[in-house]
Amino acid sequence: MNRKSMLDVSSYKPEFNPDKLRLARERRGLTKEGLAELCGVSRRAVSDWESGRVEAPPVEKIGQVLDFPAAFFFGDSIDEVAESAVSFRALSSMSVRQANRVLAHASLMRTFSSWIDVRYATPAVDLPSIEELTASITNLEPSPVEAAESMRAMWGLGARPIKDLLALLESKGVRVFGLPGHDREVDAFSFWHEDLPLIFLNTTKSAERLRFDLAHELGHLCMHRDINTNRNRQFELDANSFASAFLMPTAGLLPQLVGRPTLENVMRLKKYWLVSATAMVRRLNQLGRLSDWQYRSWMVSLSEKGFRSNEPDGIQPEQSSLLKQILGLAREDGWSVDRIAKDLGFSRQDLTEALMGLTVLPVTSSTRGSSAGTIEPPPGKPTLYRVK
Repeated sequence: MNRKSMLDVSSYKPEFNPDKLRLARERRGLTKEGLAELCGVSRRAVSDWESGRVEAPPVEKIGQVLDFPAAFFFGDSIDEVAESAVSFRALSSMSVRQANRVLAHASLMRTFSSWIDVRYATPAVDLPSIEELTASITNLEPSPVEAAESMRAMWGLGARPIKDLLALLESKGVRVFGLPGHDREVDAFSFWHEDLPLIFLNTTKSAERLRFDLAHELGHLCMHRDINTNRNRQFELDANSFASAFLMPTAGLLPQLVGRPTLENVMRLKKYWLVSATAMVRRLNQLGRLSDWQYRSWMVSLSEKGFRSNEPDGIQPEQSSLLKQILGLAREDGWSVDRIAKDLGFSRQDLTEALMGLTVLPVTSSTRGSSAGTIEPPPGKPTLYRVK
């Protein structure tokens, strides 16, 4: 299959771009003073670099300090992600520096997403809007639970557990990336960039909590598109309600609740529905099968047993089928992770941390020029094609 032809840019000489210097500094969580100290210059010098008053700052030195290739600081600006576009769970507790660092990471990964789209045809976006989800609901103000039930119906999920939520979302056109270690206190967030939905996850959590985070962010993407949800707790509560109903639908869960619920029942049900024990207890309370007193008592008991910070006897984490296929095809085309990062102007670490632990082996001559057009994923996984 033919690769996409590239333009001849041999005569193009990019200029230093001060916006990309600022973005790189923010990605590393540094103030101007911090960068100045590491570079051995004054704060005024850094301000001059970032304002464009200096045409040729010492990019090699800056690149070493910030762990960015010097080439990153040249060429067109990166289309940056605005804070107002992102659904942060605890923006009020985040410092400006922390928010900027995470937004810079999201901007870099959005650029990587564009790199993917130039080379590979990925699943089309198929996320219904809140208007589409609630079109058949007669209530004047449809609830998040009704929206979740409507989405399950539109996607033909029935009332059964979703075996691989990450694969499902990727098959619907959602891009999912991981958060670097020092950004994981942000937890998870999502946003739309033009018509592309993206989710970022703290991949150190238990598999059950990652699934809930995915469903939570799916709720934001569908219910709160074009709405600034930051600093509004009700939006977070709505996304939680959506996630609970999406993962544990009433029609499937209620028939399993025979007699008085017990913690033993919770352990059985949470394994069946692939959720955390605390999420199951919360859902039983929402459905009126646990009193508020029982709910609080059981949550204390689960916390004492370690279920608030971990998930004993948990399930295996879901892996990104889409990214695995992309890296597999890229490897056949001669693109190692190092080469992709260099092409983007990123450090290797910036890219690998976002790939949720997936890696690509060094390219060998036998892999170059492969004629394979697709990599067939397991049943139910998104299928990926090269762009002709």
